[in-house]
Amino acid sequence: MTNDDEVLEKIWLEGGKAHVHRVANLMNISFDYARSILYSLGRRDYIDIGTNEIAVLTHKGKESLEKQGIIPKELNAEEKKKKKKEGS
Repeated sequence: MTNDDEVLEKIWLEGGKAHVHRVANLMNISFDYARSILYSLGRRDYIDIGTNEIAVLTHKGKESLEKQGIIPKELNAEEKKKKKKEGS
């Protein structure tokens, strides 16, 4: 598992969103390194991260975790249906 994958997993386990400081503490890495990983994930659309430095998993991030077996496919499928209904 890469650091990117581990960060995504930690965010998922925190309920789908986490502050940079929380990610750094969970992974036992420096704040600057955590920030670097998070902004890299943000540029690739795996998370949304704003000026408040709270990372939120995106659909692409959840799909990545699903492919790795971290998120059960059924759970992600339910979430997709829910979002589709909200959009209607």
